Parts: sequence; structure tokens; C-alpha cells
Amino acid sequence: MREEDSLGMKKFALERKQRIKREAEFRKIMKKGKSYADRYLVMYVLEKCGEVNRLVSSSRKGTQGAESRLPRMGLSVDRRIGKAVIRNRIKRWMREVFRLQQWRLKNKMEIILIARPSAKELVDYFEMEKRILNLWGRARIVRD
Repeated sequence: MREEDSLGMKKFALERKQRIKREAEFRKIMKKGKSYADRYLVMYVLEKCGEVNRLVSSSRKGTQGAESRLPRMGLSVDRRIGKAVIRNRIKRWMREVFRLQQWRLKNKMEIILIARPSAKELVDYFEMEKRILNLWGRARIVRD
């Protein structure tokens, strides 16, 4: 049985406010952010700024306190990578690396991870983790 908190939500899940879903947010981060890439992944990084946050806060009411400091992540896995089972596995690995390793990130980071078609060659979660942490290190978004 899964552990749940008082609101019925799964503990340790990636919070909704940490997900980047809107196309406008993706475009803004990809346009203004800096990109880093390896053979399997492309990553865009942007330190949170008022413009991106306005896109989120304009459509919903909420506090801008502690949650505005949390790092946020968006994913893109194209159909060229493979069938749904493969694409979903890659997305699950990417989300899990972010969820477990986000404590290493500096606050106020917006990250877009895009899987390249060669990502289907990755054989396990640990290889994905190594690749993502390497990109984070190159981008210098890891805390000192």
C-alpha cells in the first residue's frame, strides 16, 4: 500500500507546481535559456525570472512564497524515440532523477529536458541519472 498524506496525495511525488507544462513556458525557457547537450539529452536552463512566473501565476491564484523558489522541470520525448512504452520509461527515469536529486539544484531554476532519438539506447535508470547530473554540472546549476 502506498503512503499518503492527509490530503490523499502520494508522499514524495513531484509536486504539480514543479512541473512545466505550458507551451508558452517551454518557448520562453528555450528562447531565453542556455542549452547544454550530450549524445542522449538536450537541456535548457533558465534562472527563474518574473516573466516566466507571470505565465504561471496569471491563470491560478496562489502564494508566490516558498514555491517560487523551487526548481521546476519540463520534459519532451518525441515519437521518433520509439513506441509509448519506451517513451514513458524515459520520461519516468527523467522525472525520478529530478525528484530525487533536486536538492542539489540551486533555487529558482527552470529546466527543460529533451530526449534525443538515441536516448532509447540508454539501458537503465542509473545511466540516465549519470547523464542528467553531468549536464547539471556543466551548466553549473548544482549548489556548492
